[in-house]
Amino acid sequence: MLNPYHVLNVSQNVTKKEIIKAFIVAVKNNKKTKKYQQQEIMLAQKQLLKPDKRLVADFLFPAKVKTKRPTKLNIGVELKNINLDSINENAFDTL
Repeated sequence: MLNPYHVLNVSQNVTKKEIIKAFIVAVKNNKKTKKYQQQEIMLAQKQLLKPDKRLVADFLFPAKVKTKRPTKLNIGVELKNINLDSINENAFDTL
């Protein structure tokens, strides 16, 4: 199964009108390049025009999400200054 968004050269937030325009452009460009078969272009258009099939295509071919690496948090509390013995003395009182 080909990615219908790549076949029609559109993004995932495309409207129905833009899908139809992209289909016409893809058919014209395909006559020159012969990259896809005519049936594959028609199937991509049908998949994106039907809401249930478009949902499947969105699930199978998710858009790339740009994520940043998590940064290291600096809490600002130094563990050297905390007296752990005073915390551990009263630990059984809370049970």
